[in-house]
Amino acid sequence: MMRVLLWVATLMVALWSGYWFVGKSWVESGVASFLENAPAQGLTITHEGYGVAGYPNRFDLTVTEPRVTDQISEIRWEAPFLQLFSLSYRPWHVIAAFAPEQTIRTPAEDLTLTAGKLQGSLVVTPGSALALDRSTLVGESLTLASSLGWTVATETLRLGLRADPSRTHAYDIGLELLNLRPDPSVAARIPDLPPEITLARLDANATLTGPLDQFAGVTRPQITSLSLREGLVTWGDLSLAARGDLQAVNGYPEGRIQIRVTGWRNLVTLATSMGMIRANMAPMVESMMQAIAGSSDDPDTLEMPLIFREGQMLLGPLPLGPAPSLGIGPEGLN
Repeated sequence: MMRVLLWVATLMVALWSGYWFVGKSWVESGVASFLENAPAQGLTITHEGYGVAGYPNRFDLTVTEPRVTDQISEIRWEAPFLQLFSLSYRPWHVIAAFAPEQTIRTPAEDLTLTAGKLQGSLVVTPGSALALDRSTLVGESLTLASSLGWTVATETLRLGLRADPSRTHAYDIGLELLNLRPDPSVAARIPDLPPEITLARLDANATLTGPLDQFAGVTRPQITSLSLREGLVTWGDLSLAARGDLQAVNGYPEGRIQIRVTGWRNLVTLATSMGMIRANMAPMVESMMQAIAGSSDDPDTLEMPLIFREGQMLLGPLPLGPAPSLGIGPEGLN
């Protein structure tokens, strides 16, 4: 009996080992195919080598000195290494571990991201398209420094993306930042606020022109509508909450976001320092907000709509200037 059990165990080990080495070959060929087809996806990718380990229960892919450049935006990401892990019996679920320091190069500036911890998770739907099911990114002790001299840091980052099965090409988006520290020069312009933003949170649903899958580099899905279920910023005595819906019309957002602000005077100072309100208009904006807030039960709380209309932004009746472009025209909605 023991001899039979030993034979069965040996056979199982041999079969599993064979499966793992076949899987290792499949991962390596998949990486080679991805790199070969990257230019057709609008990407230029270079590296100093890669290898697969993790026997017997995982496939651990380590890429040395990866450099990924988007051919259209000319934005490049580079790092000393990138590690991707998946269980050998669930290869469609991938865990990513990022290097403590990474660089993002843009035509305007270089950004250096340092992190005490930065990990991601990606789950795709098994099939030829490898469509996104859900993805997360979690970071701790993050600092982003620009070659132009500014920095921003956060103690905790949580970002999540999940396919919404109730709508076509729709995704739920969640973002949370804890103890966010804006550049000291920004904080210095608002002496009534502490140097840290205690909480910044986003809960939204976005509909795109196409799915997020392995062909997204070619199709380049763009946002057609955005439902903001909750936007929240808590910064000392300043609290900002927002919700509303936007649609893409001729490449610009259309719709309104209802904003509720407690400690709104600090918001005027902040918007002016960020260039959202011209300095010569700040006194008029503050007077208008004071009149609106004074008509409510709480003069320190202000409720106004942020309106996007015909390529322009308005805060209530006050024009703020051009709305941001979504990078998509009517032809992109076909």
